[in-house]
Amino acid sequence: ECPASETDRDAECAGERVTVALRAPARDHLRVLFHLKVRDDQQGLVAPNEITLAQAPYETGSTVWGLWDDDTPVGLMAMVHPREYPWHEPGDDRDAAYLWRLMIGADHQGRGYGRAAIGLALGVARDWGTPRLTLSVVDAPHSNLGFYERMGFRRTGHMMDGEIVMGMDV
Repeated sequence: ECPASETDRDAECAGERVTVALRAPARDHLRVLFHLKVRDDQQGLVAPNEITLAQAPYETGSTVWGLWDDDTPVGLMAMVHPREYPWHEPGDDRDAAYLWRLMIGADHQGRGYGRAAIGLALGVARDWGTPRLTLSVVDAPHSNLGFYERMGFRRTGHMMDGEIVMGMDV
């Protein structure tokens, strides 16, 4: 695996520098974003991109980006701004940006794109003026729980829809 990088938008893996750019989904990008899939053993651990893109207009405060390495789509990321989201539940961190979805396509995993995406998410959280970034993750074989822990996220002690809530200071 690549070395951890908490804030860089790049990740270095096996001597290679990986750069990921956030791009708002455009009509002509939808098909390629829809075709990005996780590995078979990761099915059910993150919603497919087409579901995320369909739900986003109904999630107040959400923003969705395609993750691109130059002209190659490698994943999808969605975040929710805490001050724009009206449906906080007990236990929610009302000051934290929420990493709603992070999906890296199966063919692009293990190359540092996930680390670079976390760096981008931390940057967005800082730009929004939030002190923390939170997320929720399924505790199951092949989930990203260990990845998020290696990135510096810590369990908050809360659960959301059966998922472990994790957070870190930005």
